[in-house]
Amino acid sequence: MGLFDPLKVNQPIEIEISGDELTHYRSKVEIISPDKLVVMAPMRAGNFIPLRPKTVIKITYTDNVAIYTFTSEVISQNYADAGTVIVGKPIDVRRIQRRNFVRLDKRLAVTLCRVDNKLSFIGEPFSATTVDLSGGGIMFGCNNLLKNGEILEATIYLDEHTSVKAIGRIVRFIQNHPKAEDKYSVGFEFAIVEEMERDKIIRFIFNQQRELRKKCLL
Repeated sequence: MGLFDPLKVNQPIEIEISGDELTHYRSKVEIISPDKLVVMAPMRAGNFIPLRPKTVIKITYTDNVAIYTFTSEVISQNYADAGTVIVGKPIDVRRIQRRNFVRLDKRLAVTLCRVDNKLSFIGEPFSATTVDLSGGGIMFGCNNLLKNGEILEATIYLDEHTSVKAIGRIVRFIQNHPKAEDKYSVGFEFAIVEEMERDKIIRFIFNQQRELRKKCLL
């Protein structure tokens, strides 16, 4: 395997710049060579962000198997060539298996509907609120009587502009204390979910964890 496996040309990546706490920047891979990488230069407010040689950056990317992250140093930046950055060999490469999904305690709105074995809707949709979520499923609270093994389609609203759809099954159904806000707690495991949809959840969790670390809450 090469240094940058399993990166591919045109693959989306995320760049984090050392010392820059404003945000994380979306980019993509332009050229891959044995000992360096050319990526699209990060931009802020329509302008390229200047990166001096030896600036430390962190690159994160995913495939169907894992999430990869590594640090590297900027070799040079070329504004004339459509704004590209050349970075050197990876430092401190980390690989996170997708099956080891990180779980985040977070209350988010969810819309659910029962489906049959042909994935046709049964009955009316109902609302719930997540207790936690991961790339593999959610725990949600609701007032609807459900049962283990039922198949549902879930739409999870990560923020005002982003939602995720998944079909899964109930693997745990708990009746809560009478004074609890929700009558039931439900464990919901994803069975059918596109990788792009799962990536939205994983990225959301990582970003939430970053914010918690900044606030010293994690």
